[in-house]
Amino acid sequence: MLLKDLLESQQDSITSSAIDLVNKVDSPSALSKVAAYLNNLLVKIDIKRNIPDEPEEIGLGDQNQVKENIESDKEFIIASIQEIADSGNEEQLNAVISFLKGAELLELSKSAIESTISQGVKGGLDQKLAQIIQNYNIRFDQKEKSLQNLISNKGLWDGNILIKNKTGNIYSIIADPLFKGIAKNISLQFRGTMGYGPDQGPGEFLLALTGKGIDLAEKSDLVLVNGIGVEVKADNGGIRSAAGKVSRSGGRLYSTSGYGTAGTARVAMYKSMIENGVPESVLSSYGWPTKKKGQKIPPGGLNFNKSGINNLNKIFSEYLDQEKVRSVLKAMISGLYLDLPENMENDFINIINPDGTIDFLDAQIKLVALAHEYYKHQEGHDYIMVFNTKNGDYVMIKDGEDIEKLVKSGDLKFTAYFDFFDDRSKGSPQLLTK
Repeated sequence: MLLKDLLESQQDSITSSAIDLVNKVDSPSALSKVAAYLNNLLVKIDIKRNIPDEPEEIGLGDQNQVKENIESDKEFIIASIQEIADSGNEEQLNAVISFLKGAELLELSKSAIESTISQGVKGGLDQKLAQIIQNYNIRFDQKEKSLQNLISNKGLWDGNILIKNKTGNIYSIIADPLFKGIAKNISLQFRGTMGYGPDQGPGEFLLALTGKGIDLAEKSDLVLVNGIGVEVKADNGGIRSAAGKVSRSGGRLYSTSGYGTAGTARVAMYKSMIENGVPESVLSSYGWPTKKKGQKIPPGGLNFNKSGINNLNKIFSEYLDQEKVRSVLKAMISGLYLDLPENMENDFINIINPDGTIDFLDAQIKLVALAHEYYKHQEGHDYIMVFNTKNGDYVMIKDGEDIEKLVKSGDLKFTAYFDFFDDRSKGSPQLLTK
C-alpha cells in the first residue's frame, strides 16, 4: 500500500470512529454541546461551510420535537466531521474525537449515577465522575464497557457482602478494571456537601455508586444497604506531610447533640473522686481540676490512655474501693453522654478489678462499645463501618461483641484516646482499621 493510500485509510478510520461516537450519543444536551463546539471549530479553522446550519436549541417538553432535534444535531455534527476530514486536517479531527469521547463519557456517567443512586445526579457530579474517568489511563472502549456494565447491573458487587463479612477490602471487591483503578480517587474526591442531604463522608459515594443495593439516605448521612442503615467513619490510613511526618486519623462516634466534652467529664470525675475521699492535693498534682501555669504533669496525666489509666489505678487502689471507683466511672460517663438511657453504662462501670483498678484494654473496648450503643441511640443506624480510604480495608460493627472481637483480632484499633484537657475528645476515641 502506498503511503498516500495508508494515510487516507487512517483518516477514513478516524472519520468512521468519530461518526460511530456521534451515533452512540443520545443526550440532547450532550449533542447540543458537540454541535456548538464544532460550529466554533469550523469558524476557527475557516473551512468552507458545505453543511446544514447549526440547529437552534429547542425546548425539551415535546418528545417528538426532542427526537427531531437529536436527529438534526447529529446530521449537523456528522456533516461537520466529514467537512473536517475532507480538509485533511487530522489534528482537528482527533480533537473532535476527543471531544466526542468526553461527551459519551459524560452521558454514561450520568446514567451510571441515575441507575445506582435513587436521588440521581446532584451538584454536577456526573461531570466530576466523567472527568475522573477521562483522566484514567485505560482504553476508551474499556471505559464504555465498564460504565455500561455498571448501568445494566445497577452496581458492580453485592452490597450484602458488607453485612455478611464483618471485615474485608472494598478496593479488592471491585473487580472491574476501570472502577478498581479510580476507586480511591472517588472515595477521596466525592465528599462534603454534594446535595444529598447532610455532608457525605469519604467513601460513601463510592459505596452507593458501585455496590448493588447500596444507596444514600435522603435525610441523613447514612448509607443504606438494602434498607439497613450504615454509618461510615473514614480512616485516612495515614497522610505524610511535606516534612515527612505521618498523621493518621479516624472517625469518632459523636453527633451534634446529646454529648458533653472531655472537660465536662473531667469536672464530673474530679467532683466524684473528691466526694469519695481522694485528697485534693493528689488530684492537683495531675493538674485537676485546672492546670496551673507552667505546671509539669506526670506522663499521661489522668487521661484515658495507657499511662493515664496506670496513674488512675494508683489513685483507685490507694483511696477507693470497687463501689467508689464505679461511681467515678459513672460520673465520667454522665459527663460524656448527656442523654444516656438508664443502665446503658452498666457494662462499662462494671469493669473494675477486686483491688479497684481497671484494665486498659478492657476499659477501652467497653468504652467504645458504650459509645457505639449511645451513638446508635442518638442517630438510629444499625451498623458502623470504619473504612480505610487509603487501602480499602473496612470493618463492620453491629454491637459491643463485634468491637471486642475486632479489637482482639487486630482488625479494629483506636487512636487519640481521651485527653481530658482536649475538648476535641468527644464521643469515643478515633476508630481505625488494622
